[in-house]
Amino acid sequence: MKKIFVHCRLPTNELEKLKKNFFVRTHSSKNIILNENEFSKKANGFNGVISQGNIINKDFIKVNKGHLNVISNVGVGYDNIDIDAATKNGVAVFNTPNLMNNAVADLTIGFIISLARKICEGNKFVKSGKWKGNSWDLFWGENLNSQSLGIIGLGNIGKEVALRASSFGLKVFYNNRNKLRKSIEKKYNVSYLNFDDLICECKFIVLLLPLTKSSKHLFTKKVFKKMRKDSFLINVARGKIIKESDLVDALDKKEISGAALDVFENEPKVEKKLFGLNNVVLMPHAGSATRIARLQMMELACSNLKNYLLKGELKNLVNKDFK
Repeated sequence: MKKIFVHCRLPTNELEKLKKNFFVRTHSSKNIILNENEFSKKANGFNGVISQGNIINKDFIKVNKGHLNVISNVGVGYDNIDIDAATKNGVAVFNTPNLMNNAVADLTIGFIISLARKICEGNKFVKSGKWKGNSWDLFWGENLNSQSLGIIGLGNIGKEVALRASSFGLKVFYNNRNKLRKSIEKKYNVSYLNFDDLICECKFIVLLLPLTKSSKHLFTKKVFKKMRKDSFLINVARGKIIKESDLVDALDKKEISGAALDVFENEPKVEKKLFGLNNVVLMPHAGSATRIARLQMMELACSNLKNYLLKGELKNLVNKDFK
């Protein structure tokens, strides 16, 4: 019987389904993410792994060569897994695409509205007891209608953001490695801008691109200095796309107006100076955190693993060169 290590909080019914076909060990700690050494110790010797966000490095994969068959990632992004090492060592890697599109898009729009209307600042002000009546001069924000939104990485989630943004009257621009077909641009009411034009012209900039060698620290001092002083940056992609210390510096010097972050450069550590800035909205990497999205993601992660080990199916395979 194949042995499976599960490191996420699976619903009881999904766990029971796995146990019908496999020996299953679960990690019971409250810590959602283990460090690399802890994970390697606990997951060593298993044929399959279901994991959410843990770093799965080449050393772990090489040590388990011969009996580790599959890694099923709960999530779309898989930069936490050494894909090259998995492919070279015969390990199939799967992800759970498209199930979080609506959840992340909704949070993105929430961030935009919160920044534009200073919702978090107003909430803090009222709860502090400082509000004494007439609020005519307090918390003047921005209308969304006719403002410009730039999406860097117009994939499936970006398209959902574009549809929602258009409903608010935002003019939506995008930047991808490859320009989309005219029919797709028309469908989502978006227009292409090159990277430099987008960061210079757009009021709201949303990051939705994957983390790669070229996108790591894409946003540094050099980029912040080019952005509009009244612009807002929203990151719901990967934390390392932004050099966090440079962002703090840009916010402190008012080179940009504000930021909303669901992801951080060195999660779960956060640049402490961000805590003292009123023009920043922070969330704990919770873009997919709706009941429906998270349950569907866990169900698909289990199905990916079962279908591969029992039937040899490769749907949602990440390492396309795997044989």
